[in-house]
Amino acid sequence: QSYVLADFQYTLLTQAGFEIARKGVGSITSVGDGVQLLWAASVTARFKNKTEGTLRSIVESFRCYADGLNFSADLVKDDFYLAS
Repeated sequence: QSYVLADFQYTLLTQAGFEIARKGVGSITSVGDGVQLLWAASVTARFKNKTEGTLRSIVESFRCYADGLNFSADLVKDDFYLAS
């Protein structure tokens, strides 16, 4: 299965009107009928020297599988989760 790593940047506009520049990286793949994505970002000022390596490690570890656990079926069988 192939994964695409993508760098991105955006500006976050806070409710108080401040603009915060952010940079990040995402891992994108497709399993079944959908597209799955895990992305991670930090403020631009910290990205290159402090957070880039950690964020890249996180998104590079991202994996999706078409077959595996069926959490929906498992939750239905377990009364503990239904009572929550």
